[in-house]
Amino acid sequence: MNYYRLKDSLAAPERRFSKLARIIKELDAHQATIRVVRFLLPEEEASHCTGARVQGDTVFVTFDSNAWATRARFRAPLLLEHMQELAQYSHLEKVIVNTSKAAPTNKSS
Repeated sequence: MNYYRLKDSLAAPERRFSKLARIIKELDAHQATIRVVRFLLPEEEASHCTGARVQGDTVFVTFDSNAWATRARFRAPLLLEHMQELAQYSHLEKVIVNTSKAAPTNKSS
């Protein structure tokens, strides 16, 4: 793993900008994917969609609760079909729906 050091930023500002530009580009791609997914989902489900990202041939869609994620899993094949109709998402093979909430831990007293 490469660590970022202060002297690197002073010595090569163009490298720092390229790293920042790459991060901004990735954020823009994530935001674009979220907007597309929300547009393709029914309004009630779209309001509970908290994130979407493409990794390889898979789109990961995140919802704010297990109930909405479960409901969206039934629509996943249709969502994939609609996304594949768009040129930038034509390579997608599957949709994985999950929830943003962490799994509850089992605490024994």
